[in-house]
Amino acid sequence: MSYYLVIKLNSVDRLLSLIKLTVLFCLIACSTTQLNASDDDDNPPGQFLKREFSPEINGKWVGNGISYSPYRDGESPDKDSLTSKINILEDLKLITNRWNLIRLYGADQQSQRVLEVIRDNKLPIRVMQGAWLSGHYSPQQNAAQVDKVIAMAKEFPEIIVAVNIGNEIFVDWSWHKISDLDQVIIYIRKARSKIHQPITVCDDYNFWNKPHASNIADEIDFIGLHAYAFWNNKTMDVAMDWTESTYQDIQKLYPDHLIAYTETGWPTSRVYDDSHEGGLIGKASEQQQKRFFDEYNRWVNNENIVSFYFAAFDELWKGGFDGKNPMQKAEKNWGVYFSDRTHKLLLQ
Repeated sequence: MSYYLVIKLNSVDRLLSLIKLTVLFCLIACSTTQLNASDDDDNPPGQFLKREFSPEINGKWVGNGISYSPYRDGESPDKDSLTSKINILEDLKLITNRWNLIRLYGADQQSQRVLEVIRDNKLPIRVMQGAWLSGHYSPQQNAAQVDKVIAMAKEFPEIIVAVNIGNEIFVDWSWHKISDLDQVIIYIRKARSKIHQPITVCDDYNFWNKPHASNIADEIDFIGLHAYAFWNNKTMDVAMDWTESTYQDIQKLYPDHLIAYTETGWPTSRVYDDSHEGGLIGKASEQQQKRFFDEYNRWVNNENIVSFYFAAFDELWKGGFDGKNPMQKAEKNWGVYFSDRTHKLLLQ
């Protein structure tokens, strides 16, 4: 064999080897892409597979939960307050005397602290974590909330058991109403493609009973329902019947969805003046709250209704400070604990 023929054959061998390596690298890259796509999306193309929302700890159902805001007197989101971890831990220890499931509303540093306290102290608490969206926010601010809640769900996968994208953003009376349903659907789809927790949108029954609400329902794993007998001008004698019938009405509209009561409750104080609140017929007191809570709590436990009672603590920063008796406004007084963390009658 001539020298030149040997050189030519060796060149061909090297070329074939290079081609084989190139094909191998392409196969590896394609496999990695497919794996990553599988990690980010549980649904086969063209299908929507609902994710179950049944909160448990060590096999025990803990779906009877409560809404939690850490802000103490003098603190508020308007002030960009950050509650100390010592105070958060104190709150969570009070909560775990009765509840093991809480709802947090905003994807922010305040909620991050709560999650860290739960993790670092190994507290028996699971969380539905929210992304706070607003029609007053810029698109960049709303997108940042979605990105943050995705990051939180990934950082705390054992603690965060559900995610809600937006709170009361569609009902007509909402101060922070968002009109662009399509943009919220984009947010929902993005979050759902990145995390494995079930996703909801939490809103008033007067949104969920509208035909266009089905566009949102088609994108989420369960319905987050808000309904307040007090705000809907009911007396205590009919409050629980109305609360249950409202739940059943929404369930009939969405028979294939789990309906979670993500807000309901009864205040311990209210004003009597010429405001909307002043014209309501429901009374407000610790006795009234206890009656509603006892009836509601019994129903939730008997029917295994996933629920977030509103709320753990009074929030004196809410509701404004206008009028003759601003501190008596209902908006400030929904807690089962006072803002100083002493318990109300229903917990005695």
